[in-house]
Amino acid sequence: MSTSVSVDERMLREIRKIVPNLNNTKYKGQDGRIGIFGGSLEYTGAPYYAAMSALRTGCDLVHIFCVKDASIPLKSMSPEPIVHPVLDQYDAIKQIRPWLDRLHIIIIGPGLGREDKIFKTIVELISICRNMKKPLVIDADGLFLVCQKPDIIKEYPGVVLTPNAMEFSRLGIAIFEKNIQPTPMIKAGEVKHLAEALGKNVVILHKGARDVIGDGYQGTETVTCGLGGSGRRCGGQGDLLAGALAAFWWWAICSENKERALSAPIAACYAASRLVRECNLSAYKIKQRGMLTTDILEQIPPVFARIFETHCNK
Repeated sequence: MSTSVSVDERMLREIRKIVPNLNNTKYKGQDGRIGIFGGSLEYTGAPYYAAMSALRTGCDLVHIFCVKDASIPLKSMSPEPIVHPVLDQYDAIKQIRPWLDRLHIIIIGPGLGREDKIFKTIVELISICRNMKKPLVIDADGLFLVCQKPDIIKEYPGVVLTPNAMEFSRLGIAIFEKNIQPTPMIKAGEVKHLAEALGKNVVILHKGARDVIGDGYQGTETVTCGLGGSGRRCGGQGDLLAGALAAFWWWAICSENKERALSAPIAACYAASRLVRECNLSAYKIKQRGMLTTDILEQIPPVFARIFETHCNK
C-alpha cells in the first residue's frame, strides 16, 4: 500500500469516529440544523444543492434564507428545505436573528448574488455570528464579499473558506495585494500562508485537482485529498461540498471522542472533500461526459455508506 493511500485510510479512521450512530433515542435536529444564506433571482440551484447535500449526508434540518424571488423556485424544487424569503426585506436581520440560536452551522454564499443591499445584510449577519461564535462556511459570492471586506472574517472564531482556483487568487490579491496565479495544483504552503494571515481559527479548503486544506495555526500541517474526482467539472459541485462540510462539522463538534488527531473543521473539510470527490467519480462512471450535479447528489447515500459506514464507527 502506498504512503498516500495509508494517509487517506488514517484520515478515514478519524472521520468514522465522528459519524453519529442512528438510534431511536434521538430527537429531530440533534444531528444538525444548518442555515444557508443564498439564493437570488438568477441563482436558485446553488442553495438547493447545498441544502440537499447536507440532508443527504445526514443532517436533520436545513433552512434557506433567500430573496423573495428565489423562494418559489426553491420551494418547487423540493419540500425538504425550510425556505425563508427574507434577505431582501428592509428588516431582514430582525427576521433572521431569532433563527440563529437554533442553527448549528451557517453557510454563506451559494447563489447569493452581488447586490450591495444583500451584502450589507450579510456583513451585519457575520458580525452577529462572530459574537455568537457561530461556525461559518463561506463559498461562492460569500467569498467575493470577503475579498471586498477581508476584515469581516479576520480572526473569526471558526470559519471555513472554500475557494476554487480563481477565488483563491482574488483572496490573495485582497489580503497580500499581490497576484497569485490561479491553478488547480496549488502549493500547500500558499494555502497555509493565506490562512495564517486571516487568523488561527480560519480554515481554507482550496478546491482543485487535489483539494488542499490548511488552517491559521502556525506549525500545523496541511491536509490534501486527491482521491476520486474526474475531468467533468459541471457547475454546482462546490455547493455539494459546502452542504456536506456543514453536516460533518457539526458531527465533529458533537463527537465524544476527545482524542482525535484532527480539529473539527479540518476533519469536516477532509470528509466532505473525500465524499464529493468519490461521488463525482461514481457518477462519472455512469453518465460520463453528460454527468450533472444532480447525478452526483444521487450518489451521496451509497458512497457515504461505502466509505464511512462499512466499518465500526466507535
